[in-house]
Amino acid sequence: MRCKAFFLKVWARMQQIVELQPGLILGIFGLNFFTIAWQNIHMYKAQQLPVLAIDAVFLLAGVMLLVMGIGLIPYQKLRQGILQIILVVSAILGALECFSIYNYQTLVGAGIITALLQTNFHEAGEFLRMYVGLKGAMAGFSVLAAFAVVYRCGYQPRFTVMTRHKRSRLLPAFLFAGLGAGICLWQQYHSFVINDSLDIPAIRVGRAIGTSVRNIQAFEELKQQAAANVEITENDSDVPYVVFILGESTNRDRLHLYGYPLENTPNFDALNRKGELAVFRDTISPQGATVAALRELFTFHDVESDKEWYQYNNLIDVMKAAGYKTYWLSNQESSGIWGNVAQLFAGRSDVKHFTQLRESHEDGGRLDEELFPLLDEALQQPAEKNFYVLHLMGGHGLYYMRFPYLFTKFTKEDIPAPQNELSEEKRTEIAQYENAMYYNDFVVSSLLGKFQDKEAIVIYLPDHGETIYDNGSNFAGHVEENPNHQQLEVPLIFWASPKYKEKHPQKWQAVCEAVNRPYMTDDMIHTIMDLLGIRTEDFNPTKSVINPKFDAMRKRIVRGRDYDTEMK
Repeated sequence: MRCKAFFLKVWARMQQIVELQPGLILGIFGLNFFTIAWQNIHMYKAQQLPVLAIDAVFLLAGVMLLVMGIGLIPYQKLRQGILQIILVVSAILGALECFSIYNYQTLVGAGIITALLQTNFHEAGEFLRMYVGLKGAMAGFSVLAAFAVVYRCGYQPRFTVMTRHKRSRLLPAFLFAGLGAGICLWQQYHSFVINDSLDIPAIRVGRAIGTSVRNIQAFEELKQQAAANVEITENDSDVPYVVFILGESTNRDRLHLYGYPLENTPNFDALNRKGELAVFRDTISPQGATVAALRELFTFHDVESDKEWYQYNNLIDVMKAAGYKTYWLSNQESSGIWGNVAQLFAGRSDVKHFTQLRESHEDGGRLDEELFPLLDEALQQPAEKNFYVLHLMGGHGLYYMRFPYLFTKFTKEDIPAPQNELSEEKRTEIAQYENAMYYNDFVVSSLLGKFQDKEAIVIYLPDHGETIYDNGSNFAGHVEENPNHQQLEVPLIFWASPKYKEKHPQKWQAVCEAVNRPYMTDDMIHTIMDLLGIRTEDFNPTKSVINPKFDAMRKRIVRGRDYDTEMK
């Protein structure tokens, strides 16, 4: 009898908790469920609405049990504190998810978390100005206001339309329905469970934080790897100057060289008309963000790999083992939201110089031409064989900070169709990007000119592309978690000096014959080694775009999606 009385007392208390705090329960449920709903509707449209309905019942029942369990804590301040923490955390994560959905059309993932963990105050301020602004601030205040309403309503009873007897039956019935929904999800929709598409924000963000921390730890592990791990099996390299110009955020479809209406690449165009360039027409990045792209661009890791990226040898160490003096000259920051992984490879180089330290855009931003004196200094005391990585800021936002006033060639009135119908604000930003590309053409062609009288081969390749309000989108920029084809399609341009062409005519012919081959730059290390006659055990001729054995049928998979059939 005592056990029964105790049980009934506890049950009555749990029912009272639900009746007194429906707003709180619905608030926590809504903040956690709306991202699940968005993700599944975004992925499956209206094809999987039943699983959403079942998950809604399961999640709501779970929230009710959570609130009831906390409500049984005998200490009022403790239980109120726990409930407030849950609601605040749910609101913060919900706001982050809204920000990510609005700007990137994806939920918060490891790429976004890594950026947050690796940023500093100056970078964060610029990031907020670019992606948040006044509209974002107003939206944030709206979220806070909605949160205040939910919080205020969370302690006011609402269930007064039914008798207490009916309410006592409704609660256990709904909890049993939630149990049944959970069983149904596990048995009938198991694939949704294991692919994380039904995770609440706290679980998903927690998993993303774990991935980000492991990646940051991996960066540190890469620092400790010894160059002695590289074993050269063949080395016929004799080119004294090998240059890799690493661009940034450059969509090839927005270059006149690739058919864009605005004439923003006059120098490239002139060189191409003279037959001095090998312009690759179907090249994509394996990732839509710098950190993720560089992990594959500079190592043997690619989409088929079965080990972590840092367990593979990297290009810097390979070149050093082949007898090259290696240089990393960068106009990007030495650490922070856009540069930590690059700093790791820079640290492997014999010589590294940055035009700026730590801050992404200290003193309003450094122009890429500030690399010129760094390269001039390096060229004054060359080794027998030299490998240069020149890391540009290119077209990275904020776009108006990427070019000097003298290169303000295009205005909002010049934007061609179909984007000429966009708002004045968007057309102005697009014009700024095109001016950045116009300036980038000057920078890259000037760098080529510094090797005109040397035996040199130069490769220009941006890490990834950029989307700028394309196809009706409200987004300008790039993101790792959900890249579109504009963020993947990049220019790949080879240039060779007259002395190089004279000494290596067959290599240059192989480059020119490969310009129409479909290529993904996670295999770039194979192409560079093939170009120079360097071999290690990891070298694969089918992954070198200039090799006769190149596999043009290889599927280009980007974050689980086939680029050629699903994204192109």
